[in-house]
Amino acid sequence: MTSIVANTFNMIDPLAFNYRNNHSVKHGQDDGFHSHPFYELYYFHEGKCTYVIGDKIYTLVPGDLILMHGMTLHRPHPDPSVPYVRTTLHFYPTMLEEYLVAERAHALLAPFEKLKNHVFHLTAEQQQETETSLAQLNQLYEMKGREQMSDRFVLKLCDFLIMAQQFTDNKLLEQRTRTDKEEHIQGIITYLETNYMNEIGLDEIARELHLSKPYMAALFKEMTGTTIFKYLYMRRINQAKLLFRFHPDMSVTEASKKSGFKRVSHFSRMFKQTVGCTPEVFRTHHLI
Repeated sequence: MTSIVANTFNMIDPLAFNYRNNHSVKHGQDDGFHSHPFYELYYFHEGKCTYVIGDKIYTLVPGDLILMHGMTLHRPHPDPSVPYVRTTLHFYPTMLEEYLVAERAHALLAPFEKLKNHVFHLTAEQQQETETSLAQLNQLYEMKGREQMSDRFVLKLCDFLIMAQQFTDNKLLEQRTRTDKEEHIQGIITYLETNYMNEIGLDEIARELHLSKPYMAALFKEMTGTTIFKYLYMRRINQAKLLFRFHPDMSVTEASKKSGFKRVSHFSRMFKQTVGCTPEVFRTHHLI
């Protein structure tokens, strides 16, 4: 499994922009759930994709815009049989404070902080405005090494965030009607989110949700690209990372227990396998 820490710390710059990325996801490839300390804008141009963010699952359609504050476990699961085109922008919120007074920077970041994570279903007009802004951001990003281009990029980013704030103010938050499959997956994820600190078995989940165990396991894999237990372990590991971030003096043993692991040895092994370093190293160096 790819190291989440390595992925996070590849981003040395305060921002990273990937415009109309059409990198395909091969059948069976598992990019894994992840979290990071920077904010993320995700715009879906083309393809078929379900997106799991925390305890919610979304079926995306082209023109959807996602705002994420990053620390919530998330993962896209595109259909590999069709082109998958998306634009992503990652940035540290502190970056804006270099250009704006703190009060104004905080106002621009309010959609991330108030909504935490949300999918906006944009109208055709809003999609056109968004895609035009993203194309302009891309032009500036490609030239950002030149004098003053970095400043122009950040100013354009601020303009984009103002536009996103208007989407928030216009309450473009209505949810589409979910299919039966989506309702089942939502039920599974909600159950895991509520009970991840307890011992959980497939029989128990299936019984609680009135689903057959084989159908439930196959459906979860189909819709999310991972297994129920992989998701559960990633949720527990992410909880441990959050505990280390906000409680740096917490012992590994206590973090293990509060994250739902019964044995510290199992926790340490899973943590290193997933994150790429031991819990002790992660906590000491605040690798989040």
